Amino acid sequence: MSITQQQRQSNSRTFLAIFGAFFLLPGLGLLVFQAIPNLHRLFSAQNLGADEFEAIVAAAIVGLLFSLIGGGAVYWGLKKPRDKVELLDGDSPWLGRKKWACASIKDSFALTGGLTWGIAVFWNLITAPALLAFSEELNKGNELIYLVLAFPLVGLFLVIQAIRKTLDWRRFGQMTLTMAPYPGAIGGDVAGTIHLPTALPAGTPFTVALDCVRHYTQGKNSSQSVVWQHRGLFEAQQSSRSTQLPFLFAVPADLPPSSSADSSYHTWTLAVKAELDGIDLVRQLEVPVFPTAEKASASLRLNLKAVSDIASNAAALFANNTGPEQAIVGDHKNKGFGTGVLIGLVFLAIGIGLAYFIGHLQNETALIGFGALFGSIGLAIFSYSMLGYFRRYYLRLAKPLLECRYKSLFGGKLVTLNYQQISAVTTESRGSMTVGNKHYQFFNLGLAFKNGESLRIGERFSRQQAEKTAAALAQQLGVAVTEKSTRPSRLHQ
Repeated sequence: MSITQQQRQSNSRTFLAIFGAFFLLPGLGLLVFQAIPNLHRLFSAQNLGADEFEAIVAAAIVGLLFSLIGGGAVYWGLKKPRDKVELLDGDSPWLGRKKWACASIKDSFALTGGLTWGIAVFWNLITAPALLAFSEELNKGNELIYLVLAFPLVGLFLVIQAIRKTLDWRRFGQMTLTMAPYPGAIGGDVAGTIHLPTALPAGTPFTVALDCVRHYTQGKNSSQSVVWQHRGLFEAQQSSRSTQLPFLFAVPADLPPSSSADSSYHTWTLAVKAELDGIDLVRQLEVPVFPTAEKASASLRLNLKAVSDIASNAAALFANNTGPEQAIVGDHKNKGFGTGVLIGLVFLAIGIGLAYFIGHLQNETALIGFGALFGSIGLAIFSYSMLGYFRRYYLRLAKPLLECRYKSLFGGKLVTLNYQQISAVTTESRGSMTVGNKHYQFFNLGLAFKNGESLRIGERFSRQQAEKTAAALAQQLGVAVTEKSTRPSRLHQ
C-alpha cells in the first residue's frame, strides 16, 4: 500500500518532535540545575576559579543552544501543518501547498536572512568558551590553541554574510512573482512578472534562470542533479516606485513535474540576478511546474523585452573564416574554481599542521601519516582546480581547414582538420554542481569524425551556450548537431 502525502507529513512531524525532545530536555536540565543557580556567582564579588567560571559559562551556552534547537524542533513538529495535505494527492497538487495556493508567490528572503543571523550567533556562541580559554592555554605553552583561531574567522564570515543579507533586504525588499500561466506549464511556458517594491535604474539587465533539479537519497547520502536548465536576459519595466520584470521560458514536454520531498523528488527553481552598484540583487524562488501545456498570454509576450546576451552570441565566434583563432570559453568555466582552491588550501594547511607542527615536533608517526594524507588530498584538489582554470581551447576556421588548439599550464597541442573529416558537432552533458543554493549544469562541445573518433573543443558550457555554439559551428561546417552520450577525448592528449 502506497503512503499518502498526509501520512508522510504526519510521520515527519512526529519524528521531528521526538528528535527535538532529545535536545530540549538536556538543555533545560543544564539551564535549570547548572547554569541558572550559579549565574549570580559570575557577577558577585566572590572569586571563582578558572575551571568553575568556564564550567558555568559552558553550561549556560550549551543549555541555551540545546533548548533553542530542541524547542524549535518540538514546536515545528507539533505545529499544525500549513499545507492542505488532502490536496497534495489530488489532481491539482499545487493548491495543497500554502505558498503556491495562488498565482502570486512571495520569496522567503527575510526568513533566510533571519536564519543566517541565527547560525552566525549560534556559531559564535559555541566558539566563545574556546576563545575565553585562549590566553590561559597559550600561557601554558599549548601552541595547538592557535588552531582555535580558525573558528572565530568562520564566525566573522557568517556575520558578514548576515549583514549582506540585511543590506539586500533593506535595499530591495520582498520580491513577488505573479505566474501566468499558473502553474508553470511543462510542454508550454513558465512565465510571469517579477515585482520589486523599489525602483532600479532604467535599462538594468536581469538574468533569470529556471532550473529543474532532482533530489535523491542513496543510503545515508543526499545528492542533487540538474535535469534541465535555461536562462535568459530580460529588461524590466520601470516606474517611479517599483520594478516589474516580465519573463518567459518555453519548457519541453518530457520533463518531470514539481513533487513533494521524498527519497527522490524534483523541484523547479527560478533565480533572479541583477548586477548593480553596491549590493547585487540575488533572489530565488521555488515555483510550481506541472504538465498542463498552457502558453503565456499575448499581453505578456507583448510586454516582454528580452536582451541580447553578447557573451552567448555564438555566431560571432565564427563570423570571419580567415580571422585569428577564437577562444571557445564556456560560461560556467570558473564556477567552483574559488571553492576548489579554498578547499584544497585548507586541506593542505591542515595536512602540514598535522604532519609537521604536531606529528614531527611531538614525534607522532601516526599524525605524520595522517597529515601527509590530508595534505596530498588538498594538493590534488588545488592542482585540479588550477589546471582547469588555465585550460583553454581555441578554434580558427579557414575553409576547407579547421585548426583546433589546446593550451594548458604544461603546454598544448595543435590539430588541423579538413571539413570533410567531420561528421557532426556534438554536445555532451558532463554532470552538475551545486554551490550554495545555485545549480549549474555543465556541457562539453566536441567534433565527431567519420572514422568514429571524436575530439573535445570546449568544456563547461551551460546548456544554452552549448546549443547556440554548436548550432553556429555546425552551420559553418555544413554538418548536423548531435547529443553525445560518451565522453570525447581531450585532443588525444
